[in-house]
Amino acid sequence: MPQDTTHETRKQERRKRELMPIGLYRINGLSMSPGLAPGDYVVTLKRWRSRYRVGDIVVARHPHFGRIIKRIREIQPDGMLWLEGTQPDSASTEKMGLLSCRQVKGRVIHTCSQDNT
Repeated sequence: MPQDTTHETRKQERRKRELMPIGLYRINGLSMSPGLAPGDYVVTLKRWRSRYRVGDIVVARHPHFGRIIKRIREIQPDGMLWLEGTQPDSASTEKMGLLSCRQVKGRVIHTCSQDNT
């Protein structure tokens, strides 16, 4: 019985986090450098009613790559997104494939550099 309670509690906490409009994420990779470097943090804002725009940097949950931070390269008429990294050795847009807006956790609205710049 305690395992079921713990599982339900985790599900409720995950739902609460998904509904939070503000997010804080730590940068782990180099795909968005030099603008975002490992150790930097980004603050995101979830958009529900307004749409994301080409050029926005977003945090998303990718089905194969997990949590990713990329720039929106193109938006399809059906709302699906093509994302890209800054670095040439970042996973290619084609390899990542189209991503639903529902997978986006938020648009980056502020960065905190580990260099405090």
